[in-house]
Amino acid sequence: MALSFKRKINHRGWTIIELMMVVGIIGIITPSLIMLFMYCYQGLATAEMHFSLKALNENIMLHLHERMGSSKHMFQNDTTVSGGLNFIGQIQMGSAPASVSFTKMASTQSGATITFSPAAGAVSSEFGDCLFYAAYDTPQTISGVTYIAPVTVTGASVKDSSGKLVTMNIDVYRFYFDYLSSVGDMKPVPNMTSYWLIEWQSVQFLDAFELEDIQSVDTTLYANVISWLTTGSNFPSGLPMTFAWDPSQTAMTNGSSFAFYTLAGSAMTGKSTQQILIQNWTPLSRTNTGLVSNYNYGISGNYQYLTGDPPPPIVPQFCPPTTTANAFPGGFEVGLQGSNAGMQAMIRSLLIAHGATKILMWDNQNTVTSVRDVW
Repeated sequence: MALSFKRKINHRGWTIIELMMVVGIIGIITPSLIMLFMYCYQGLATAEMHFSLKALNENIMLHLHERMGSSKHMFQNDTTVSGGLNFIGQIQMGSAPASVSFTKMASTQSGATITFSPAAGAVSSEFGDCLFYAAYDTPQTISGVTYIAPVTVTGASVKDSSGKLVTMNIDVYRFYFDYLSSVGDMKPVPNMTSYWLIEWQSVQFLDAFELEDIQSVDTTLYANVISWLTTGSNFPSGLPMTFAWDPSQTAMTNGSSFAFYTLAGSAMTGKSTQQILIQNWTPLSRTNTGLVSNYNYGISGNYQYLTGDPPPPIVPQFCPPTTTANAFPGGFEVGLQGSNAGMQAMIRSLLIAHGATKILMWDNQNTVTSVRDVW
């Protein structure tokens, strides 16, 4: 005998009281979840800004430290000792963003107190807000073009006056200009003055002093070396080397001596005026944003009197203070001390950021690098 079972179906629905209770519970939980989500979102956005600023500032400091480690000469804010004012005006900016109008090189600190500590009496008037120096070049690829340095001059055409084959190594330099700019594709902090940090890089310059040494020993070898250097097929780039710089000169001209030369054919000719041509420029204070939330950032402007909780770092910390926000020096400060026997360069970089959290954040870093200043 087959058994048949029937399930009793309850057609009873939700009562109005049950529905109101569910709606009430959802109404209580939803704002809490939204608030929890916003706290998490703001926390992640804040953490992203903090870590991005710190990583960017560390990369800036590391880059400048490594670059200045190969320096040949640090130009300063004078016309005699380092000749900085004699040369900075020769920079051809090209496509690089214009520097701020108050750009100033640092000078080697003088006086009884030589220090980088403001509290100990650092000579604030001798600090600056840019770096201008010449450095030994190294092999590198720029915009797909390979450049070699130093240059090894060799081959069947490189002979001395006795007809012997000779191999010569010639040092190569580039000029670097690290400065603040307020124009270009930057992300300015709302209602605040901020800048981006640009590194301008020159074309290659041969060591004219070394070439002159060759000329003083053997004019035939000198002519053959110049001829080899001005033949583009001798270089991976396919471009001849036509510029030279004498690192011993503090002015464009000094009697019969010149700071810059051009090479053509088999001769080197001194130039009383010579632009320092651009090879490339790079925004150093640039990073990707927006993984969690977009934010604006940059090198801080002059905010000596800016308040907050906690209070932001003082800008400037070393340079003479000013009450004007859009004025010298901003959050990039440079100091020099010592002599060509042993010079040190101090750099302070203060980055600020503002994003979805509406909170101003910053990262303040200082570094001291030993540099060469050899004439």
